[in-house]
Amino acid sequence: MDRSTISSYETVMQGFPLPAFILHVDLTVHSWNEAAESCWGWSAQEVTGQLVPLLDPEDAAFSRQIWYSFLEKRQSMQLPNTTFLHKSGDRSTSTLLVSPLFDEKNEPSGAFFCQLPSSTQQNATKPLFQGLMDLRYAFDQIACVAIFDARGTIQYANTNLTDITGFCPHLLLGQPWTILLDSSEDVLPMIRSQIKKKKAWSGKLSISTQDESKKVFHATLIPVYDVNGVRFQHLFIGTDITETEHLEQELDFLVHHNELTHLLNRRGFLREGQVLFSKASDDLPISLILFDIDRFKVINDSFGTHVGDQLLQALAKRLSEHAKQLLTFHPTSDLFGVVLEVTDRNALFQYARKLQQVLQRPYYINGHSLIISCTFGITVYPSEAKSLEDLYRRSEMALYAGKSIGTGTIQYLTHEMDEQFTRKLQLERSLFTALEDQALHLVYQPIINLKTKHVDGFEALLRWNHTALGSIPPDEFIPLAEEAALITPINNWVVIEACERLALWQKQIAPDLTMAINISPHQFQSDSFVRTLQHVVSQKKIDPRFVTLELTENIAILQTQRTIERMQLIQALGFRLSIDDFGTGYSSLQYLRAFPIDELKIDKVFIDGIDLGENGLLDSIIQLGQNLKLNLVAEGVETTTALSYLEATACQQMQGFIFSEPLSVEEVELRFGSSNPEEPDNKDN
Repeated sequence: MDRSTISSYETVMQGFPLPAFILHVDLTVHSWNEAAESCWGWSAQEVTGQLVPLLDPEDAAFSRQIWYSFLEKRQSMQLPNTTFLHKSGDRSTSTLLVSPLFDEKNEPSGAFFCQLPSSTQQNATKPLFQGLMDLRYAFDQIACVAIFDARGTIQYANTNLTDITGFCPHLLLGQPWTILLDSSEDVLPMIRSQIKKKKAWSGKLSISTQDESKKVFHATLIPVYDVNGVRFQHLFIGTDITETEHLEQELDFLVHHNELTHLLNRRGFLREGQVLFSKASDDLPISLILFDIDRFKVINDSFGTHVGDQLLQALAKRLSEHAKQLLTFHPTSDLFGVVLEVTDRNALFQYARKLQQVLQRPYYINGHSLIISCTFGITVYPSEAKSLEDLYRRSEMALYAGKSIGTGTIQYLTHEMDEQFTRKLQLERSLFTALEDQALHLVYQPIINLKTKHVDGFEALLRWNHTALGSIPPDEFIPLAEEAALITPINNWVVIEACERLALWQKQIAPDLTMAINISPHQFQSDSFVRTLQHVVSQKKIDPRFVTLELTENIAILQTQRTIERMQLIQALGFRLSIDDFGTGYSSLQYLRAFPIDELKIDKVFIDGIDLGENGLLDSIIQLGQNLKLNLVAEGVETTTALSYLEATACQQMQGFIFSEPLSVEEVELRFGSSNPEEPDNKDN
C-alpha cells in the first residue's frame, strides 16, 4: 500500500471525530482511529493486522463479493443501512463512505472507510465538529465536497465538485448552495425539515452543471454545530452516480415496457395502474378495456412476422395518439389495453366503438394494405373486480367471451361470465394435480359389429370426477388441459392405460378385441406422443394392429406434409388411424386421399338425420368410405330406425346408447368377461 497515502489519511484520522479505518485488499485492518474504538469496542491494537471484525459471519461470503466488486469498479461509494457487529455482540446500522486506495502501480491496495454520523452521534460530538477542516481534507480526495455557512452560502467547493459540475470555484463561492440544484428538484423542503430536526439528510439529488446538463448525486448534508450547540456550517458530501442512474433507468424501461412498441407491458401496467387504482372507489370507478387483433396469426403466417411486428408498431402509435391522456399498454403479442375513468356503459361503448374505428382503418405496410378487426373486453372496478390483477383477468375473460361470439365484438363482463371465470380458475388449479390424485379415469364404450352384433372392441373415453364439482364434461376440461399444456401428459397416460387394459381384456374377453383411443391435435404434434407409442410397442404386451388412434378432422389444417409424415410413422409402428367425427370439420377429398388412414367415424349428426329422413349426406359418406376401402363406424346410434337403416348399408360398425353407454372397467368385465358379447337391445330412444 502506498505509505504516503496512508500517512496523509492516518494524520487526519487520529483527530477525526467520526469512526474511520483503512483496510488492505485482503480485508485486514491497517489503521483504526479512536472514534472507531469508541464506536465498535475494539482497540486498534486488537484489530490491526486482523480481518475486520465488523462483519456478521453469516454475511461474510456476500460481503466479500461486494468488496471485490467495489475494488473492481475503482470508485468511491456510499453504503447506506450497513449492519455492523459490536465487540459486545450487538448490531448497529449506519451509512459508510468508502473510497478505494491505490499503490504506485495504480492497482487497488485497500480502502478508506468512514461512518457518517447519525443525529445522536452529532449531538454527542458537537465540540469535535470544529475540526471540520481536517474532515474536509480527508474527503477532498474521495468525494465531491462543499461547505456551506448557516444560511447555505457556499464557503468551499473541492476540485472533484468543480470538475464534475464544470463551475469554476469563483462562480460558486458566495452563492447559495441551491445554485447546484436542478430547477426541477423538489427535495428542498425535506432537507430543510431534517436540518431543523438536527438530523443529517441523505438521498439522491439532481445537480445542475455549467453546460446545463444534469448529474445525479447520492448526497449527504450534515449540519455542523459549535460548542454551544449553534449550527454554523453544513458539510455536503456527494458521489456522482449519473451513469449508474442512467443504467437503472434503462433497465427499468426494459423491464416495464414492451420491447417492440415501447408501450407499458403487463408489469408496467400493474405498476402505473396502481396509482389510478389506489384513487378509485365506488364514487370514482375506473374501467379497463382490453382488445386484440382478430386472426393476427393469419397475418403473421401469410405475410411474415416482420410485417406482423410493423403492424403492431403502427397500431400502438395510433392507440397512443388517440388516447394521449390515458394509460395505454401492450402486455403481450397482439393484446393491448386502455384504462379510463369512465364507467357509464353507453359512454364506454361509444369510446370503444370510436377506438375500434380508428384502429381498423387500413394499414399500409411493405406494399400491403392490411385491414384488421379488433375484439374488445371491458370491466369496471370496483363493481366487477376486487384488485388490479383481477380487473385485468376479468377484462381478458370478457374479451375471449366476445371472440366466441364473433370477431369485432365489444363485450362487457356479465354475471354469467363471472361465474364461468371462477369455475374455470378452480378447474385449472385442480387439473394440475388430477393425474396424481387419480381423479382422471377411463370408461369404455363398446364398438359393435353391425353384421354379427358382437362386440369388436371398445373406445376409451376420458372422465374427470372433481372432488368438489363432481363429474366434469370432457368438452369443458379438455380445452383447459390444452390451454395449460397438460393435454400431452394426460393423453400419454390415456394411451398407456388403455393399451394395458386391452392386453388384459384380450385374455379375459376375446383375443382379437380392439381399442380406439382419441388423440388431440396438440398430442399428435408432440414428439413425446411418438415416444409413448414406441414404448407401448417395445413392451410387447399388445399387438398395435388392434389399437386405433382417432384423430379429429381439424388435423387436416395443420402442416399437411408434416401431418402425413407423422401418420406414416405411426402406421409404421403398427397402429391403425381413424378420422373421428367425420363430416363436421375441415376434411376434403384431397386430404382423405393423401392421409394414410384406415377408418372413418361418421359423426352423430348424420346418424340423427336418419329418423328425419335426411339420409343423403350419410349415404354419400358411406359411399366415399367404401370407394376408399375404409372401415366405417357410425357414432351415436340411439334408435332402432337408425340401426335398421345402417344394417342395410356398407357401414361395418357402430356404437351408441342403443347398445350401451360408456362402461366402467368393472361393468365391462362383469358384462362381457364370462359370456359372449351381447346384442343390442331392441329399444327406440
